[in-house]
Amino acid sequence: MDMIKHMPEIVTPPKDFEPLKVSNTELVKNGLPPRPDKQMYPKLRALWEDMMARKFTVIKPELHVDTTTIHYPKRTVDETVVFDNIWSGAVFPRPPAGNTFYTITGAWIVPNPYPSPTAKLSNGKFADGTYQAAAWIGLDGYGTQGVLQCGSTSVCVVSGGNITSQTAYAWYEWFPAYPVVATLAVKPGDLMQAIVCGLQANQGSVIITNMSSNISTPSIPVAEPTLPYTTTLVPLLGQTAEWIMEDASYASGNPVVYTPVPFSNYGATFFYNCLQASRNAAGVGIEGNLAGATLLNIVHPPTTLSTAIQENDTVLQTYAYANTPSSIP
Repeated sequence: MDMIKHMPEIVTPPKDFEPLKVSNTELVKNGLPPRPDKQMYPKLRALWEDMMARKFTVIKPELHVDTTTIHYPKRTVDETVVFDNIWSGAVFPRPPAGNTFYTITGAWIVPNPYPSPTAKLSNGKFADGTYQAAAWIGLDGYGTQGVLQCGSTSVCVVSGGNITSQTAYAWYEWFPAYPVVATLAVKPGDLMQAIVCGLQANQGSVIITNMSSNISTPSIPVAEPTLPYTTTLVPLLGQTAEWIMEDASYASGNPVVYTPVPFSNYGATFFYNCLQASRNAAGVGIEGNLAGATLLNIVHPPTTLSTAIQENDTVLQTYAYANTPSSIP
């Protein structure tokens, strides 16, 4: 599709590239993130140094647009509005005064999905269908029109009453454009690490790393969506930052109607290395973590589909279906 055909070229570093020894200019030129300023962003700098020291295999991923599902912003922030209640996790609903969020990072364990508890039949089998749960990090989307995000989706397929597959895939998205799937091999149980950067109001980038396989994408450029995805501008505002387990949506009709996908019983997962950074117009930045974030649960009364718990300043847990019998064998 046009959004991939017209995107800037994705570059990868040569095999003998030494990221810890080169300048920020050379890092960016070779598709890697620049080192964060040690004084303003000490924890992000430490994480960057740890990641660069691992010497990942950096691949140039093939990309394709996924028109089957979409990751919808939480435009209404009133927790009593059930339809909008599709996010579970932690969100900063506003940056520090005078600043905008420009980067967020996080790691998570890819959940192994099962059908929802309500899909279990009296004969012990499951209702046929596709059950999903998406784990991601992103900027904006909590009360805004757009969201720049990347993550993984865990998919459970049931056919003939039996689970036939439990898979996962990596993706990124700048809503309202469709998500783009990257050919980075991912499976349930893998540990993923991602970075989302808002470079300008109309330009961002994402990096997705499979820590379990030691394979990473380089920095993938992402542009603000334009026609035919939207008739209005959806620039990156840098007003929110979030780590989310989501009930994604199907998009259909004209005007478009968003319908939540059947949410899987994903068990539980953890988000690690939860860090974010904001800066003012002069480029002076502030580093942050989960401290002070708002926790969100997915609630479709009377059922709680997903619950969030902050374990400490950099670790978040989410778990599925707290008040229903488990469908996991």
